[in-house]
Amino acid sequence: MPIPKRHQPNSHLPPKEQAAENRRAEQYRSYSEVSEQTRIRAEKLYRDGKFFCSEAVFTTVNDYLGQPADSKMVKMASGFAVGIGMAGCLCGALSGGVMALGLRHGREKGGQLMPEEMFPLSAELHDRFQRRNCSTCCRKLIKKMEFGSKEHKEQCIRFTGEVAADVIDLLENGVTQPQAPGRNEDCQRCDS
Repeated sequence: MPIPKRHQPNSHLPPKEQAAENRRAEQYRSYSEVSEQTRIRAEKLYRDGKFFCSEAVFTTVNDYLGQPADSKMVKMASGFAVGIGMAGCLCGALSGGVMALGLRHGREKGGQLMPEEMFPLSAELHDRFQRRNCSTCCRKLIKKMEFGSKEHKEQCIRFTGEVAADVIDLLENGVTQPQAPGRNEDCQRCDS
């Protein structure tokens, strides 16, 4: 079965301009108070050394959802840190975020239909991260940094918080596009 094409924002632009415009637009994304509190909590769990990125995202979202997963299940997220066990592949925060989305929208038994929200929400989480950071590959994201440096840790803390906030935003609102300041739907008719 071929992978279906997904609509990308600004797809009418040349690729470089599209990427730059999508990154700029992503900076205007606004979050609810709950998303912001989740961001802060996930960042603190990482900063304080209690969890790595994937574990912090999974834990904070599990808590937000009322702990549908036993707290021991954070073990499943442990191997995704540092790009899957220090392999430098997919960012651990992003992996933990996809796992966390599955807490609400995943399936529990073989043969069940995949809930229709699961793939679009997971793809949007991936795409937001990609638009913001130009890559989802841990190795590329930390390429210009010394592993374990303060700069490296701060960047990973930021990624952890961003992904946790994005997961909550996706759970609350579904897939949305960021609005530039002063350009929400209510104000667009003022321009005519």
